[in-house]
Amino acid sequence: MDERFVKKVYRSVVLAWVTAMTWTLAFQKPWIALSITLGVVLGTAVLASYDLAVRKAFVPGTAKPARALLKLGLVKYPAIGMILYGLVRWDSINLPAFCGGIMLVHFAIFAKFAGVKMMERRKALTASAGISDPVVPSKES
Repeated sequence: MDERFVKKVYRSVVLAWVTAMTWTLAFQKPWIALSITLGVVLGTAVLASYDLAVRKAFVPGTAKPARALLKLGLVKYPAIGMILYGLVRWDSINLPAFCGGIMLVHFAIFAKFAGVKMMERRKALTASAGISDPVVPSKES
């Protein structure tokens, strides 16, 4: 995995969100669109917090990573709880669509990971067979 993996996931999430918004607004379902949007925002915020936690805890030279992770956890989980409580109490939100918005983020992560693994496998197979791959440029060209 490269350092840009999470940024690529963010772009994929935006693409999936735009696709979902196109469908829901085409069928004139603005509350479903709002529910999906809120789910995507929450899912992306959780992903961003994981990205921050990994950068704080596992990057060499970071001072006191345990304290940073404790602060993040003390802020993140109560905030998620309050947000979920408010959304469940708000009758206009469609909960399955909200959960679908959260799942869009997970789908984007899975799709990016699967794509990376397929390209790595393709490189390995073409290299072992001695075939030059027109999709993956070689280092010689």
